[in-house]
Amino acid sequence: MSKKEITLIALEAALKRIIEGQPTRISDQRKISVRAVEEEANLGNGSGYYYPEFVEKVKQVKADVAQAKGEYVQPEIQSVRIKLNEQKRIKQNYKEKYEAVKQQLADFAAAQHHLNDKLVKALSDIDELKFENERLNEQLVKLRRSKIVPMK
Repeated sequence: MSKKEITLIALEAALKRIIEGQPTRISDQRKISVRAVEEEANLGNGSGYYYPEFVEKVKQVKADVAQAKGEYVQPEIQSVRIKLNEQKRIKQNYKEKYEAVKQQLADFAAAQHHLNDKLVKALSDIDELKFENERLNEQLVKLRRSKIVPMK
């Protein structure tokens, strides 16, 4: 017998012990999974996944045990669809938040631009008023000097 056949026989025997409720290496309260069967067979982590038919058999046994207990086991495709819909909902939520923040940023940028324009205009007005003030001061000085009369 090849090593592959020996490993498969060990996995099958471990699965049988778990189904019968008499495991030797794991707790009998542990849920059925490929990893639990691997531990019961005293094999390394992931060694059961080299046998896809065995993995399917474990999934089927798990579903059968759950059905016998009256539990509802969702088909794998349905659970994947549920996860996908949840991911879509989360993505849509983040997208809406992103768009709201993006719009808020655009509003802030527009307000900043508006305030910057007002600041530039105010600084320009200040320069014009300073120039006008200097011109008027010069005119005032000239006017006052023109009123000065020489003393005789």
